[in-house]
Amino acid sequence: MKRAVVFVLVIVSGATMAQADVIGVGGGPAAPGATLGPYTMTPFPVDGRPAGYTSVTSVPSPLGGDVDFSIAMAHAIATVDWATWSHGYTGDIYWTNGATSVTMALPAGTGAFYFYAEPNPYGFYEITATTPAGTSITQSVDGGAGAAYYGFYGTDGDLLNTITVSSGVDFAVGEFGIAGGVVPLPGAALLASIGLGYASMRLRRRTA
Repeated sequence: MKRAVVFVLVIVSGATMAQADVIGVGGGPAAPGATLGPYTMTPFPVDGRPAGYTSVTSVPSPLGGDVDFSIAMAHAIATVDWATWSHGYTGDIYWTNGATSVTMALPAGTGAFYFYAEPNPYGFYEITATTPAGTSITQSVDGGAGAAYYGFYGTDGDLLNTITVSSGVDFAVGEFGIAGGVVPLPGAALLASIGLGYASMRLRRRTA
């Protein structure tokens, strides 16, 4: 179990994007915003199941379905069971229980998802999150007091399926947010409206 110590988080690397269909955003220890890309996010509610490092394999989503873990995770409460987090968060977190990697399978139809991660040992350790599209975020996160934000969202109709989180040490993830469905980017919507207008004009010319 961790002991309470306060340090400052320093981000030394941010998001990288391998393909344009999935965007990654590394946000450091700041509180999550209401949106991620074009999506309005819904934070997960309180997990009503027992904490205190009880074993769980999934977390119910507020939009239906579950976030499924590839390994059994230990459900705990930040700053109660787990000594530190960031930006005053005191809610649910899920520890890898000694493992150094976990894959989170997201509910069907997920357009955007964010979470925070913090290493169990004190000190700075890199934690990387990767999607099957190849989009990857690596941040150096302080296990003393600074869970870091990791966010992903799809574009042009692409949805999220899984996110693999890994590190050289064990860690916890938590403070999830999710958005469902497909939200067209403004540029795509503009092009679509131009295309529809052109098609309408062509139709009028043909029937004139």
